[in-house]
Amino acid sequence: MKNILKTAAICASLVWLVGCEKDEEKATMNANARVESNISASTLVLDKTQSNTTALTVSWETKDLGVQLAPVYTVEFENIATGKIKPLSAERSPFTLTVKELNEYLVGLGLKTGVATDVRVLVRAALSDQRSLVATKTLKVTPYFDEIKASEWGVVGSATPNGWNGPDIKMWNSTDGNLVAYATLSAGKIKFRKNNDWGVNLGGSNGTLSSGGADIAVAAGTYKITINVSKNTYTIETYSWGIIGSGARGWGDNDDVAMTYEGSTNSWVVKNIALDGEIKFRLNHSWGTNFGADSTDNPAAALEGDIKSGGNNIKVPAGTYNVSFSFDANNKGTYKIEKL
Repeated sequence: MKNILKTAAICASLVWLVGCEKDEEKATMNANARVESNISASTLVLDKTQSNTTALTVSWETKDLGVQLAPVYTVEFENIATGKIKPLSAERSPFTLTVKELNEYLVGLGLKTGVATDVRVLVRAALSDQRSLVATKTLKVTPYFDEIKASEWGVVGSATPNGWNGPDIKMWNSTDGNLVAYATLSAGKIKFRKNNDWGVNLGGSNGTLSSGGADIAVAAGTYKITINVSKNTYTIETYSWGIIGSGARGWGDNDDVAMTYEGSTNSWVVKNIALDGEIKFRLNHSWGTNFGADSTDNPAAALEGDIKSGGNNIKVPAGTYNVSFSFDANNKGTYKIEKL
């Protein structure tokens, strides 16, 4: 029993000592503690042809901290016009970004491409007791429009809008060597050909392609069409995104407003649409896959921002708009509702 009491007393003393040490650290932290930062340029015009070269280097140094704490650093870019911030974890100084990386972050902040815009570059040193030190620089930067190029392949046939003579429905480079097209087809037949020409064409059946193969019959519908030229395979699956909600036609099963795939931006769009109320985006007229605002507000009032699977409704004031959204393999993306 004496041993137990002695051990308890020792533990209590240790806790008291640790607590005192923490209190002492808080009390003796230097009032002049700061983080100082530098950026490698104050003005940048990003060039897509230099996408893999270093665009910006951010360096920093913490000074006069006065206590033995190891700060956790982040580099943050802030769109001054909107206040939107995008933080990036940074283990150590210096922190570098390539042209492509910086361009993607800036476009994600809502900066207009081809327009010189001021952004804040913040270095934040977060301390263990939830205090932080911040250094700020201003960068004037012009991002570029990263247009996606269509592949050489296309979809042709009586089921397509332009028939057997083309021009063909464009196919876009996807993952794992696949090419993909999103198209609304009528009942009929299709094949795949290169450069809108019959010199190189593929047809087939049951998911297998061959050079000059048979026409492929399809029913009327909206589809995601995928081919792999190296593996000689194809798939055709029902696939259509739409806008749903009281702000459009309603919440009913057949109230979706069809969206069109825009391959050059890898996004889904509706142009010149009248909206007034709440909306979301969903796949194949079903709630099984739907996207909404990645926001703590429900409904979200922002007409531009991040989206996520199953996110919140987006409230749109009465007006006429162009609407677009895009997402990645991790079910994260962005939306934009632009008033005309």
